Amino acid sequence: MQYMTSPNKATRAKSFYGNVLTTAETTIYTCPPNCTAELTFLHTINVTGTNTVTIKVHVAAEAYNSNFLAGKNLGAGDYITFVPLQIFLEPGDQIRVTASSAGHVDSIGSVLETFVPVG
Repeated sequence: MQYMTSPNKATRAKSFYGNVLTTAETTIYTCPPNCTAELTFLHTINVTGTNTVTIKVHVAAEAYNSNFLAGKNLGAGDYITFVPLQIFLEPGDQIRVTASSAGHVDSIGSVLETFVPVG
């Protein structure tokens, strides 16, 4: 879906999904170039086993990782939902998820992307 919020800014609402099956930090969303994004919803569920889940916001311009959620224990079927949210992302910023053990951690989120004209 794409619509105008003002005569000079095109925006679109977008959902994204992430599937973490290992202990490696996994990027589930990256803000596109020439764009800003507002993270408005994030839901993470541990599907199997027991996991400690960490969610980070990676700030690309500063090469900095901010712990959004650190060390949350989730049993099989447990989930955590963040709504409403207002986290603003710049081009290259990322949402990253890490699980403490190999298993199955799913995430779904929503962003409102605003395209910034070049020049």
